[in-house]
Amino acid sequence: MMWQKKALSSLREALTWLESSDEAAPILQQAYHQNRWFEEVQVKNALKQWVISMSDASVDRWLGSYQWPSNVGNTHLGIIMAGNVPLVGLHDLLVGVLTGYRVSAKLSSDDAVLPKQLLQKAGDMDAIWQDRITFVEQLKQLDVAIATGSNNSARYFSAYFKHIPHVIRNHRNSLAVLSGKETPEDFIALGRDVFDFFGLGCRNVTHLLVPNGYDFTPLFQCWDAHYADIQHHNKYINNYQYHRAMLLMNLDPHIDTGYVIAKEKDELYAPVGMLNYSHYAALDDVTQKLKSWENQLQCVVSNIDGIGALPFGQAQCTQLQDYADGVDTVQWLLDQSTIA
Repeated sequence: MMWQKKALSSLREALTWLESSDEAAPILQQAYHQNRWFEEVQVKNALKQWVISMSDASVDRWLGSYQWPSNVGNTHLGIIMAGNVPLVGLHDLLVGVLTGYRVSAKLSSDDAVLPKQLLQKAGDMDAIWQDRITFVEQLKQLDVAIATGSNNSARYFSAYFKHIPHVIRNHRNSLAVLSGKETPEDFIALGRDVFDFFGLGCRNVTHLLVPNGYDFTPLFQCWDAHYADIQHHNKYINNYQYHRAMLLMNLDPHIDTGYVIAKEKDELYAPVGMLNYSHYAALDDVTQKLKSWENQLQCVVSNIDGIGALPFGQAQCTQLQDYADGVDTVQWLLDQSTIA
């Protein structure tokens, strides 16, 4: 067995333990106390998707796509991790270890509990997870770097790591293209793309591209029945109420459901509690819009064929081969490495 497969097996076991073991419950509680966005159901959703992505068949398929090193080396990789979604930086960590790097990681203060506890548990089963990863406050003497942050921090990271090979990720969002032929099941699935993790992830849909004359009533009536409870989350509803107050103060037209605001605005990004939308007349308009937002888009969901979209409800269902910003970090790290 490749050592990479053995390492992933132990990591999957640790993820399963963190998701379902009573022993791990205090860890989830600690993560929530540190970050009130990390409600238990949201954390468990993230953990469950990680476990699904590491099925034996998925792992074999992914590992079979690369020429992995047979040994570990001393090439030093630094990772600056985001914390907007539970364990959002885990993919960079596991890729760094499996490509043979010595990894130093700076955790986000918003997600400092789960990665440490997860990798400690995985390390109990396979020491590589503790031997090859060090959590640090400052990254020094690196050979390569991967950093994720806001658009402002991305500029700082680019300057800070300019002397070494680096991958810098900035803020992105996701988009849904509606045809007007969606079913209630499509609307429910789209709701997951919008509301999972309270809309904080780069894979959350923040813009709806709809045909001219689109009637939002069926969509919002469906969401009323399935997602209106999000208004009971204190941090989420504070965001919603703030943006609602600003729109009302400025007499700015919008659609208000009581838990999410839809505003016609030709921008991809919308803040928590809001959705932007714009119209199209023909499929060519959709293609042009996707092209214009290419560098801001993380993913697209739709039931329309031919536009490179995921099915509704799949935005957060990432697999090992799904790379943030479309940068294949496995191949990139292998290309930088001298590990045999």
